[in-house]
Amino acid sequence: MGLLKLIGLTGSALLMAVGCVASAQALTTQPPTFSAGSLVGWKPKLFSGRAPTRYQITRDGHEQILHAVCQNSSSGLIWAHRIDLRQTPILSWRWKIGRIYPGLDPHQKAGDDYPARVYVVAGNPLLPWTLRSLVYVWANGKVQATVRGPHGTPFYPDPYTGQAEIVALEQGSGKVGSWVSEQRNVAVDLARAFGGHRQVIGAVAVMSDCDDSHTHGQAWYGDIDFKPDNTLSK
Repeated sequence: MGLLKLIGLTGSALLMAVGCVASAQALTTQPPTFSAGSLVGWKPKLFSGRAPTRYQITRDGHEQILHAVCQNSSSGLIWAHRIDLRQTPILSWRWKIGRIYPGLDPHQKAGDDYPARVYVVAGNPLLPWTLRSLVYVWANGKVQATVRGPHGTPFYPDPYTGQAEIVALEQGSGKVGSWVSEQRNVAVDLARAFGGHRQVIGAVAVMSDCDDSHTHGQAWYGDIDFKPDNTLSK
């Protein structure tokens, strides 16, 4: 259920839940790193009537990373602090999945399962209709783009809410089992998805879910961090 599933509410209230937490926080620089060996600072979100995805820190070679194990389950981890996109608009991370979930239609609610997602939420929590979310996903297969970003990256609406846009960074099983590094200019992606110019985001989250497809899967996430856009100084 996408963003609805992550926050566990309906309509604009689901985005407001993240925004209200974030509004109480000062501007900070980075989400807590998984490589530090702890999930301190990341808040789990469980859902009534649904088994939770299991998240734990594990070791991959010499580095500690986040491991998600999904078994007909759905839950997420949220870090609700503010990031100033004027200073650090570039979001980077790496991820790996164990398998895709074949046969799902990502444009329908019943097909809204992904082995790996990274969310960002922007907007004013006091004006819930202004809140918007980008959902960066590892899609199970080809998707239909409403808008295309750099290198043809497809953007398409979340099937549950018009306040979220899904960005399929990876599609299909071609890179299953391999670490893939991602880097996005969040400010540019927000403008492409929703128009306008948003300067602050209020939360970052990860989620691996497989409850709609009633299947199983695994994902691994490296550190999630924000960087300056060095191209601005060139």
